[in-house]
Amino acid sequence: MQLDQLRYFATIAQLENVSQAAELLHLSQPSLSKNLARLEAEVGMPLFDRSGKRLVLNAAGARLLEYSSLVLRELEYALDDMRLLATGADSRIKIGAAGASGPLAGCVAAFHQVRPEAAFDLNSGIECLEHLDINDFDMLIYPAGGRYEKFTGFPLYEDRCFLAVSSRHPLAASAAIRPKALDGLELVFLREGRSFVEHPFRVCSALAVQFGPQCYVDSRELHRQMIASGVCAGFVPESGAAFYRDDTSLRLIPIQDRRFTRQMMVCFRREKHLSALARDFRDFAMDYFRLPRGG
Repeated sequence: MQLDQLRYFATIAQLENVSQAAELLHLSQPSLSKNLARLEAEVGMPLFDRSGKRLVLNAAGARLLEYSSLVLRELEYALDDMRLLATGADSRIKIGAAGASGPLAGCVAAFHQVRPEAAFDLNSGIECLEHLDINDFDMLIYPAGGRYEKFTGFPLYEDRCFLAVSSRHPLAASAAIRPKALDGLELVFLREGRSFVEHPFRVCSALAVQFGPQCYVDSRELHRQMIASGVCAGFVPESGAAFYRDDTSLRLIPIQDRRFTRQMMVCFRREKHLSALARDFRDFAMDYFRLPRGG
């Protein structure tokens, strides 16, 4: 499968017409039709439902378009990155984080005061990345252990977990709870990508907690709304708790079990791969967080 095939396919999907797509792509219609036929042969199924000259994505086509868009977007991002690197005009600082970034916002704001030209690119979904490489980021904030053991970093903060419930929930008056209180609860989990679900889900599975019905959402705002409505309870890390504490219809209850607390670490890209601005940010962040030099 070639990148041009994906571009051609995405254009046909947008215009729903081979002739118009061929004109836009500066190709002959027979050439574009042959490209589409080869792509369909490679994936092993038709990608469009045909009605006269109009082509409408079927279920397989919609699925492939989702992947194609991701591939083409990442390629364009990589090319932009290379252009900036070649011209020396890259002022971005790339930061990867596992979920809410805790004290990072304060560090970024303080650095921006002294280096206003810096632009920050923050990815808070590193836990759903299949292959995580420190050289994709200037700074990485991640939980200790597990798949992250390959990184050499510094302890940054402990991120404990709360149970968030509606103020009308039977547990709302609790000062704290133990994991056993989670048995039978209807819970909403924040999901990113196809397989990643929050850390507390895995902890509860290890503790053999028996949930009630479960819901899954893909945004923090919808997560908060589901909890506030009283439909479900949910888990909230302390690093992201401010977003929930501002909602007076919610209660955040500490969970009395250390397994619901994660040690968050920070590490930086190798010196030789850091831009001059990124090196300045690394040094600033180490002073800001009082990290040991030469560790």
